[in-house]
Amino acid sequence: MERSGYLQRQFTPSSRSLTARELCIDVPFVTPESDNMKVMELFTQHPALISLPVVEDSRPFGLINRHIFLSQMTRPYFRELYDRKSCIAFMDKHPLVIDSDSTLDELAQKMVESGDRSVTDGFILTAGGHYIGMGLGIDVIKTVSNVQTQQHQQIMQSIEYARVIQESMLNKSHNTLATQLKDWSLVWQPRDVVGGDFYAFHETDGGWLLFVADCTGHGVPGAFMTVILSSALDKSLQQCPANRPDLLLGHVNHFIKQTLGQSERSNQTSTSNDGCDAMAAFIDPREAKMIWSGARLSGFLLPAESEEAVALSADRMGVGYTETPADYRWTLHETPLNPQDLLFIYTDGLTDQVGGDRNIMFGKKKVKTLLEQHRSAPVPELSAAMMQAYLDWQGHQQRRDDMTFLGFRYCGLRGQQL
Repeated sequence: MERSGYLQRQFTPSSRSLTARELCIDVPFVTPESDNMKVMELFTQHPALISLPVVEDSRPFGLINRHIFLSQMTRPYFRELYDRKSCIAFMDKHPLVIDSDSTLDELAQKMVESGDRSVTDGFILTAGGHYIGMGLGIDVIKTVSNVQTQQHQQIMQSIEYARVIQESMLNKSHNTLATQLKDWSLVWQPRDVVGGDFYAFHETDGGWLLFVADCTGHGVPGAFMTVILSSALDKSLQQCPANRPDLLLGHVNHFIKQTLGQSERSNQTSTSNDGCDAMAAFIDPREAKMIWSGARLSGFLLPAESEEAVALSADRMGVGYTETPADYRWTLHETPLNPQDLLFIYTDGLTDQVGGDRNIMFGKKKVKTLLEQHRSAPVPELSAAMMQAYLDWQGHQQRRDDMTFLGFRYCGLRGQQL
């Protein structure tokens, strides 16, 4: 609505706490002794005036709504009957009165409690109980909207900066993958800019450690968990050999519990129950084997001499959660590796995505089938086919979770005479 004169106003949201005083506009007012002719005169002079305050001894007394007043006074004979009578005849005796020091949140809450009337009629502002002006419902709506927009922008800027931090944290492992592998591909896609999926690839004296995890949550909470997990993994590698993934998961379990106060369930002071599903795999090139332990996160090994992909076993026990015993020992598995063997590890963001004609999950069976169908293709091509199948399956469905999958051929480990 276009405004004129004293009703013109511009609001610029800021990060500081807004108060009702900043919405105050100076409007004319009448007293209980004013007659309806005076009210009519003011409404005529100020066509943008929505309501007219009634003030007695500098304190709010009531509020006259323009629409109600004019609709009554234009009825037959009402001007003759009411022109010289007190304006309180058409006055709302219980308008919304707001102290000018009230915060924007408090003002909005009181407007909600008072109903639609305060949005259409506006509200009276006071300082120390004395009338100082009026506020309009539309201004409250615009200001709240502007503040929320600014806050959203600030949040998105913070999340974008968090993305830079998270990607920097993962960058060292990504570079190591690129250095040590030839035929490989990694897809890491957070659902919400940042996410709870984590991967690490470390070169050790005796081989390579691959660690893939799906932390609790996604978005910012999930990203916080990846920072905790990264720290836990680094500390664990200082106390545990990389070729013992079972012990490594045990140490990570301990560090997460300790960090989040989840060490003792009976004495737990933390309200969190967070952790991760993880796969820790050690590639031993001298022995040509892989040693791994899985915590509710698995993958497939597609042997070069076999037509069928084999699922990698994993325990049904997550890492760090309150229900996970502090001394839990994950099962240690071992398998020989031969040239051209393909390893594929993924988080459940891939398999749990709902889609297709029947709106069901993508599933492990489809992953296995795609691996077998594209077994001869270079891993980047296989990965692209997997991603396209996933996107086709997802269709117009919302992305459910963060998604990570990593595939590589054993023969692609540089420096090995295979």
